[in-house]
This record gives sequence, C-alpha cells and structure tokens, in this order.
Amino acid sequence: MTGFGAFGREAYVYVAQEKGFFREAGIEVAVQPGKGSGENLAAVLGGRAQFSAVDFTATLISAAGGKAEGAVTVAALHQRTLAALMTLEGSGISEPKDLEGRTVADTASSVIRMMFPSYARLTGVDASKVKWVSLEPAQLAANLASGQVDAIGQYVVGQPTVRNAAKGKEVTVLPFGDVITDLYGSAVTTSSAVATGQPDLVRRFTGALLKGLAYAVEHPQEAAQILVKKQPAQNAEVAAAELALMASYVRPADGTPMGTMSRERVERAIAVLRSAGAFDGELTPESVVSFDLLPKG
Repeated sequence: MTGFGAFGREAYVYVAQEKGFFREAGIEVAVQPGKGSGENLAAVLGGRAQFSAVDFTATLISAAGGKAEGAVTVAALHQRTLAALMTLEGSGISEPKDLEGRTVADTASSVIRMMFPSYARLTGVDASKVKWVSLEPAQLAANLASGQVDAIGQYVVGQPTVRNAAKGKEVTVLPFGDVITDLYGSAVTTSSAVATGQPDLVRRFTGALLKGLAYAVEHPQEAAQILVKKQPAQNAEVAAAELALMASYVRPADGTPMGTMSRERVERAIAVLRSAGAFDGELTPESVVSFDLLPKG
C-alpha cells in the first residue's frame, strides 16, 4: 500500500514495478493506494498488505497507545517528517494561532491528525477550537480550493497538487517539522510475522522499493509519466514537481545508505513526542524498528 493515495510522491513504487526492480528481486507486487497511516497500519496488521508506507510518527504514537502491536518498521522513506497543514492566500491563516475557529480536513486516520494535539500544544493553539472533518485523499485539495474547508492536512511536497487544484493561488504551508524536530517521515512497515518469518523477502522488497525511490527522485519527469500510466487521473507535471520537492527528504544527510535509521535518533524522536504530550507510555526503539533488517548499503 502506498502511503496516501496515488499522488506524485508515491510514484516510486510504480517506478519499481514498471522498471522491473521487484521482478529482479524475485517478487511480484500488487499496489493499492493507501488511505493514511492508521488505515495502512491496520492493513498490515490484518494481513491485507504485506508492506505499506506508514508515517513513522504515526507508528510511534500508535505503538505507545497499544494500537500497533506486531507492526515493524524496516526502512525509512523520508529522513525528515513531511507533515504539514496547508491553506490558501486570503484565508487569514498565516500562523498556527490563526487556526482557532477554523475547519481543517484530512483523512480520519492521518498522521497529521495524530500529531496535531502536540503541534497545537507547542505553538500555543487551543486545539478544542479547531474543527476537523474527514475526507478521502483525493478530495482534500478540491475542498480547500472551493472554500469548503479553511485548511487541510498535507505533506509539504503536496504543495504543487494543492496549487494546481486552486488554479495557481498561493499556498501557505505550516510544516510540523519546524516545531517538532528529530522525526522521520514515512517508513516501510510490515508485520512482525513477515519480518521474523521471511527476513529475506523483507530485504529484497525494501531493496527494490528503495531503488525505485532513488530513480524516481533522480528522474522526476519519467517517474511522473510512469505514475500517470498506472494512475491516469494524476497530472504528470504536478507529480514531477512533488518528486522534485521530495528529493531532499529521502537521502540521509550523513551519507549513510538510503533507508537507514539510527537507534539514537529514534530514541530522540520518542523523547520529543513524549515531551510534546503525544503519549505518556514507555517505548523503546527496538519495539518499533527492526534494526537488523534496515538497509546496510
């Protein structure tokens, strides 16, 4: 399952499929558009998908709440969180405090909704004064453009999609990463049953998927055409723009292989979320990440 619909940022999985990277790894992959981190976690835990892109912060919050038992992260897709809220020029929203009294839309199980109470607490926003409504991924930008909602949850790389829906109107982005630091973005997630029972499958899958990710951000125009071939409703120009924006998020700054995660940083992310009020319970890096299965190069 992709992380969120079939937007440009998800093109890498279709690239891995079209370019034969999965086939070279000896596996056949069927791709389903995801509906957000909560739904994707449920699909992995329920056996409806062997692998899914799930925002790592959502995995941490869910695990701390006892709702992700058996979920295992095996590779990072984004080295920094992409979570954000977006609104349009003329909305009167230019800073977090302006969200009070407004309506914000996102999918019911998105990581942005999970993170918002912590974001609100750190930015001085009264979360009880913000109304949330649930929409499907494909409905978000259109409802914002038509004025049905004041803001939407969106990854920062989704700015071209939102601008296109709003017919070129300027987009205001409120990135959560500016406030809640040390967080990874989306990560490849599987079940502990697959991770322990088929570790070779996990390594082959993540290797092929990350190869697709690297190719997609290095060749955004071609990747966008592949996406549109698989998902005709998508816009190739907008998809390529999303991939170009995503390029700086996928490679570790320290030069380690794409997909890697450090125990120390996961530990810091847990501490940051706990201090921000996202959860109270104890959580260890090893309970959510299979460090043995992370890419080694």
